[in-house]
Amino acid sequence: MVTIYSALFAEAQEIIRTFQLKKETDHHFEVFSDVEKGIRIVLTGVGAIAAATAVAEISTCYPPKNTDLICNFGSCAASEELPVGKVYLCNKLTEDISGRTFYPDISYRHPFDEAELISCAQIRETEQMKSDGIAGRQRLYDMEATAIYQAANYYYGPHQMIFLKVVSDHGLDAKQTAQIVHMREAMATLMKNATSTVCPYLERLCEISRANEEAYGKQSDLRREAETEAARLGEELHCSAVMQGELRQLLFYWKLTGTDYECVLEDYRRTCLPAKDKREGKRILDELKARL
Repeated sequence: MVTIYSALFAEAQEIIRTFQLKKETDHHFEVFSDVEKGIRIVLTGVGAIAAATAVAEISTCYPPKNTDLICNFGSCAASEELPVGKVYLCNKLTEDISGRTFYPDISYRHPFDEAELISCAQIRETEQMKSDGIAGRQRLYDMEATAIYQAANYYYGPHQMIFLKVVSDHGLDAKQTAQIVHMREAMATLMKNATSTVCPYLERLCEISRANEEAYGKQSDLRREAETEAARLGEELHCSAVMQGELRQLLFYWKLTGTDYECVLEDYRRTCLPAKDKREGKRILDELKARL
């Protein structure tokens, strides 16, 4: 499952329409999903507290698996050299109020340019962005990303988190509050244009999540088989607890790599298994490890 968190409906509506997601009930937040397609969108509202609360609630209602992914998708401000409407994948997140920095793992190929993002408690003004800009560095500004990362960190690993942002403006003049209304009116069009590249990427993430789940299921079966075989072979080798743990890992590895270890074990069973004592068992285990 890929769960997407967006602050506003205008940011997410084109994804909802493209994937034909249905609205869920019984949540404090608006949620749209399609379980068969493996995608869910949560509208958090604006601000860090709302975003973190949404992640906690939805992750509690639907506990994430090791193969699930989380994506924060929405609009952001940016320094003047970054064009409005362009989509960026965030490789570094900084919380403005505390200075804490987070690095999501970028595990999958993507078609986007990368940039660092700063999460602020308030809407960033143009002059503020100019004053903290660093030459040659592409910077984005939002209000929710670091809160989503910190809340999601209780349920997901850094390799499961993706942060996609669309540049909507270059900051606001504090005296021109009317710009905010204008931005909201233009948001739907801006995000619709951006999702022409975002939606195929999200579809690919859904495929990756399903493939990972299938592979994880197969690995779980192999691990159980390895544990069962290790219990039997461990008795024959008189394994200590440390040797037993090593044996389980070796059997699991041999199964994953398709190593033909069973014929070798049969040879040992015909000649020297079960072992006389733990010392001989350790010698045989070392031989098996070197041979295979």
